[in-house]
Amino acid sequence: MPIYEYECKECSHNFEVLVVSTSDPAPQCPKCQCTDVSKLMSSSSMRKQEEYTGVGGILDPTIGPTFSGS
Repeated sequence: MPIYEYECKECSHNFEVLVVSTSDPAPQCPKCQCTDVSKLMSSSSMRKQEEYTGVGGILDPTIGPTFSGS
């Protein structure tokens, strides 16, 4: 699942969204709730995706954050 970076055209807030399906509606800005956003081309988004999936894009449970809880 790719992570895309967006910029709100209303308030210029940058945010990231994990896209589950290409048929999902356009994301909403978490700051002002505007849906007029543009997708940014960012190498940081691709790096973050690779942190969780590996370079091949396949989900690898050994890659990514670890959680420890009580």
